[in-house]
Amino acid sequence: MKTPASLIRALFSALLILSHISYAHAAQEKTGLKDLTPEEDAILKKHKVKKVRPNDMGLGRINQERKKQGLPPLKKEEGLPEYETESGGAANSQDSGVLATSGVPAQVDNSTLVAFPSIANQGNQSSCVAFASTYYVASHEICLTLGCDNKTAGQKVLSPKWTYNLINGGVDAGARFSDAFAVMNKHGAPLNVEYPYDSDFKAWSLNSTHWKGALNSRLSTFAAVAVNTDTGMANLKQILLNGHVVMVGTYINSWVYKTVGSGPFAGEKIVTHLNGTLGGHAMTIVGYDDGVWTDINGNGLVEAGEMGAFKIANSWGANWGNKGFAWASYDAFRTTSTVPNWSVTGRLPLTQGTSVYFATYTATTPKALAEVTLSHALRSQISLQFGSSANTQLSPTSTWVPFAFANVGGDWAFDGASVEKEGTFYFDISSLVGTDLNTQMFYLSLKDSLAGSALQAKSFKIVDPQVGNTLYAANNVPMFVDAGTGTLNAGNYNPGDVTAPSVPQNFVATLNYYKVGKTTKARTLLSWSASTDNVGVAKYRIYRNGVKLTETTSLSYTDTSISKGVRYIYEVTALDSKGNESGKSSSLTILW
Repeated sequence: MKTPASLIRALFSALLILSHISYAHAAQEKTGLKDLTPEEDAILKKHKVKKVRPNDMGLGRINQERKKQGLPPLKKEEGLPEYETESGGAANSQDSGVLATSGVPAQVDNSTLVAFPSIANQGNQSSCVAFASTYYVASHEICLTLGCDNKTAGQKVLSPKWTYNLINGGVDAGARFSDAFAVMNKHGAPLNVEYPYDSDFKAWSLNSTHWKGALNSRLSTFAAVAVNTDTGMANLKQILLNGHVVMVGTYINSWVYKTVGSGPFAGEKIVTHLNGTLGGHAMTIVGYDDGVWTDINGNGLVEAGEMGAFKIANSWGANWGNKGFAWASYDAFRTTSTVPNWSVTGRLPLTQGTSVYFATYTATTPKALAEVTLSHALRSQISLQFGSSANTQLSPTSTWVPFAFANVGGDWAFDGASVEKEGTFYFDISSLVGTDLNTQMFYLSLKDSLAGSALQAKSFKIVDPQVGNTLYAANNVPMFVDAGTGTLNAGNYNPGDVTAPSVPQNFVATLNYYKVGKTTKARTLLSWSASTDNVGVAKYRIYRNGVKLTETTSLSYTDTSISKGVRYIYEVTALDSKGNESGKSSSLTILW
């Protein structure tokens, strides 16, 4: 009797989680989010959320709550995006935007959805960014869209090892959100059961099916949500209400804890603020609860500034915190506390910077894949750029750069060892595909940054992602590049008409005098015989003293702009519609 594949995946996922938990108990809890630089902050805020609207899930949750309260249901505003960024133009003044009035659920917990994976543990690696971005957020967003089960079957739980090993530079010293976002946007990640998390933080996968399959899990957008204001927190709550989960950077070793004071979560850990910036750590906000209260100022009174908390998932196993989660009071996110009669020297808000980050997933089918086989001993020396153009030329007009193979990965071979390795990798180059793939040329620009260890490109192919067949393949392979650049091209080069017209014959130049009143003037009369062309002559170009004077479609031209005592040398050429120009006619000299 065969064991169902879903059961195998579930058992494997359960064993993986258990192994992570036991692994962590033997090691110190690790963090791994690098400090935020101004440059990275600008990258992360490129898409900064201004307004959030309910999606189908959010509207359903709102209307369920409104029904309980005896309120009429709200209707979805068709044709408007789920969220709007500050760079996206002015908001529609007629739409409602964030629904932060009556009928909004007081509590949401997206960790209970089957799309959200079980709590895992990063063990003794500084891989929290990969867990937040890939294991939690990307896995959740994909199953939220596709309707699959990550909770019991682990159907779309993605590999944090894949992302961490691509972004850590070959060193277990943490990573940045922006790099993880770039990996998940440009490359995606394979399933965790295919490329399981373990103690190896250096290796890149040399299984080409991982690179191809990962492209189906790419996240389409990332956006930043400022949470240091009440409006920002309302945006965050609507995002959570819509079913998303959200990445947050914090300093977990500087968390100041209290306990929830009453209600169903009484006694659970809750963070109220930071007292420093130790332990940069990436975590995942999964829900909120307006009814969670903690006595922040210690006066025993339930006060508005002490109400409400966000629920945060960690990657330190289910034995940490509240079964792998922790509460963070709304007040902890504010730049200035609103709790009355309470102040703490050195109090800091919870977040690294002022924003948290969420992503969306859209299932798409690539238009074309680039398949590249490379060999090198030092992956940090490699940079690749893909390009495309019409097949009438041999230089790119559009380009696309991957994150991997952009001088990243440290001085290791692809498998994290010190011996040169070969690998075949896939990239989605859909952004380079025009309306007709059959009339395009594709390019791979390769650069090796240092001498002594050459980059070898063994193949470059354009592949149909549906059938898997090769559409185009570069001929000039293998190519070796050492401390330089090289370009491979693939496509049916068809320059079209490259034949120039014949040189104009019987060229004649005559000086002609004429009167304007009592004044004598002169002009040059030019004429020639028609040229021939394989397609057809489009026009003729007149040169005077080596410089283009004019163009004409006739077989003659009169130059009235001559001056007395100046020598003029004339020539004529023929051009076709493709711009192919003939040689110059015989030259003729005129002197008035």
